[in-house]
Amino acid sequence: MSVRARHARRLASILTAASRVDVIVRYYRQDGRYGVQWTGGPSGEQMRQLAVERADDVPELDVNDLAWLRTEPTQPR
Repeated sequence: MSVRARHARRLASILTAASRVDVIVRYYRQDGRYGVQWTGGPSGEQMRQLAVERADDVPELDVNDLAWLRTEPTQPR
């Protein structure tokens, strides 16, 4: 696993702990960049700010170049 991939996994752990929602950071080959995915919880701007605050912990990732992909939780029927 590359250093960049390890930092992506680390960022996912950091954001999961800080936001209290499950966060996935994955590489989108078609876009050539990483994206952050989560359901519910903080807005995209709030999640981005959490990442900016911890950017020094993941120097191989440019947190300003990540895609931020929040989805709404599904409503129970």
